[in-house]
Amino acid sequence: MLRLIIVSFLFCQIANDSFAQSFIHRVENSPYPSSSQSDTLYVFNDDSFTHDELLLLQSIQGLCAKIEPKIYRDKGSGSSIWIQDLEENYNVFISTELNGSIDSVLTLVPHNVTGYILCNLNDNSTNVANSLCGPLNALAVTTELQSLVEQSGFALLLDVRDKDEQWVMDYYSEFLSDEIVTYQREDKSLFLGDYSIFSSALHFYDDIHSTTTENAFSRMASNSILYGWGDDEYQTIAKASAYSIGVHPADWGFNISTLTNFNAETIQQVSTQEPSIEENTHTVCFLMSDGDNVQWMLNLFAEDSRWFGSENRGLMDIGWTIPPALSEIAPTVMSKLYDMAESTAAGKDYFIAGPSGHTYHFPELYPALESSCDLMNSFLDKSDLSIVNILGNAYDESVFHPYLKQESVDGLFYYDYSNYSKMKGKMDCYALKPVISAKYNLWGGFETCESLASKLNNEVKDPHSTDGYSLIAVHAWSNSVDSLLFVRSLLNEGIRVVAPDEFVSLISEAICAPQQSESLLLEAYPNPFSEEIKLRIRGYLAANFSLYIEDIQGKHVPFESRQIQTIDGWVSEIYIQGVPNGIYFIHFDSPTEAQVLKVFKYN
Repeated sequence: MLRLIIVSFLFCQIANDSFAQSFIHRVENSPYPSSSQSDTLYVFNDDSFTHDELLLLQSIQGLCAKIEPKIYRDKGSGSSIWIQDLEENYNVFISTELNGSIDSVLTLVPHNVTGYILCNLNDNSTNVANSLCGPLNALAVTTELQSLVEQSGFALLLDVRDKDEQWVMDYYSEFLSDEIVTYQREDKSLFLGDYSIFSSALHFYDDIHSTTTENAFSRMASNSILYGWGDDEYQTIAKASAYSIGVHPADWGFNISTLTNFNAETIQQVSTQEPSIEENTHTVCFLMSDGDNVQWMLNLFAEDSRWFGSENRGLMDIGWTIPPALSEIAPTVMSKLYDMAESTAAGKDYFIAGPSGHTYHFPELYPALESSCDLMNSFLDKSDLSIVNILGNAYDESVFHPYLKQESVDGLFYYDYSNYSKMKGKMDCYALKPVISAKYNLWGGFETCESLASKLNNEVKDPHSTDGYSLIAVHAWSNSVDSLLFVRSLLNEGIRVVAPDEFVSLISEAICAPQQSESLLLEAYPNPFSEEIKLRIRGYLAANFSLYIEDIQGKHVPFESRQIQTIDGWVSEIYIQGVPNGIYFIHFDSPTEAQVLKVFKYN
C-alpha cells in the first residue's frame, strides 16, 4: 500500500512538472495565443525544399503549433542561434532526420487534420489558404503537390484559387481571431503563414486605404496585433493606430508559431549601479533605432557584425531598442539577447522599449491609448524594461501621461516621425520621470560621425542644465557599433557617454528632482473657458494642497472637479466645471505656498 502511495505521488509530481513546463505563461489580457512547450523539434533547411513544398511545410508547422510545436525552419541569418539555444538551455531534442523530404514532413501532420485547401502560390488565394488553414485544420497545397497529399490520405476541403481575402471575411469571419491579424503581401507568402495558421488570423493584403483593409481592421478588438508590413510605413502605422491596432514589423518573420510557445526568464544581465553627477560635463546617450522590428530581432540582429554580432560591443555604452512583447512572441530569443549583452568597465549594452511601447503605433492617433499603456506596463515588467521610446507626431503632455502613470516606466525618449530630432533635445519632468527628445540624428542626410562629434564638443558642459544632455537617435541601417566608437573617439574631454538607464537617472536627479522643491507651477487653460477649465499642477503631493474658488465679491463658489493623471502620487491635472458665467479666482494653497489664478467663464 505504501509503495502504491509513493508511486502515485511520483506520478502526480511528474505530471505536475510536465504541466508546469508545458503551460505557457502570458500576462493578463495578453493578445498572444499559446499552446504548449515542445520537447522535440524537427529542423528543416529551406534550401532543401521548393517554394510549393515550403508553403505546405509552413502550414504543417502552424497546425502542429496549435497543439505542440514540432517544426523549425533553419534559414541561417540568425535562426541557427535560436535553435541551438533551445537545445542547450531548454532541454529540447533537436532532430534533422526528416530534413530534405516533403514526404517526411507529412508524417508530422496532426491527427485532427484530414483535408487540404487548394491554392496558388503568391497570389490572393495563398493568403486565403493561410487564413483558413487554422480554423479548418487544413493543409495549404498547390497543384504541384495535390497528388502527393491525396496519396497520403488527405481530401480536398476547398478550392480557393479564384477567391480573395474579402471572400474570407464574408463567409468565415466568425472563425477568425479578432486579436491577431496578418498584413502580408502575396509575394511573401512563405513568411508569417505559420503564425497566421497557429492563431487563426486573417492573412491579407490590399492598399492600406482600401475597403478590404477597412473591413479587416474594423473587425479587430482594441489593442489587437498586426503582424507584417505595408508599402508605406507612415500610412500603415497611422491606419492601424486609428483602429487601436498595434503593429509588429515582421513581414520576413518565420518560426514565430514555434518560438512563442516557450517560457524563458527575460531579465537584463547588466550592471545597474546608480551613476554620479560629474560637474563640467556634457552627457550623451546613443540609442540604436528599429528595435521594434521583430524580423530583425529574429534574423540578422544577433549575428551581424554591424550590430549585436559586433566583437566591439562592451567598449562603450550603447542603447538598443527592443519590443517588450518579444517576452511572449519569442521569449527564448529575448532571453538570449539579454545574456549576450556586454557589461564591462568600458561600457555596456542596455535595452529600452522600442516605439511606442509593446507595439509600434502613433500614440496621438490611438483611441485606446490608456488601456494599451496599462497592458504595456505588464510587458515592461515581464521583460525588465523601464524606458519607452515613443515615435509619434505630437510632443504633447496628453500623449505622455498614459505612459508616465505606469509603475514600470522611469522615463520616455521622444522621436518625431517627420524628423527624430525635431524637438532638438527638449525635455520635461513629470515628478521624477523625464521626457527627453532626441537632439541629433546620426543618419544619412542629417549628421555624419564627424559633424555630430563637432557639435557635441561644442555643447554646454553643465549636468544641472537641460542643455547639458544630448540624446542621439542612431539610424541602424546606416550605422553600426563601429560608427559609434568612431564618434566617441572624436569627442573631447568633458563629453560623457552613458547608457539609457544612467542617462534617465542623471536627468531625474540633476534636472527633475530640483524642480520638485522649486516654487509651485500652476497653469489654467483654456482661459477664458466655456465648459470646463484644466489646471496643470506640478510640484506638490496630491494630499498636500487645498483648492477653492471665489467670485469677484470674495464669496466661495461651489464647483465640480475631477483629479486625473497622477504620476507617482503627484497631481498633474485637475478639471473644474459647474460654475456659472463670470470672473473667478482659483486659490491653490499648500503648507508652504499659496497661488491665485484669475479665470473667466462664458457660454
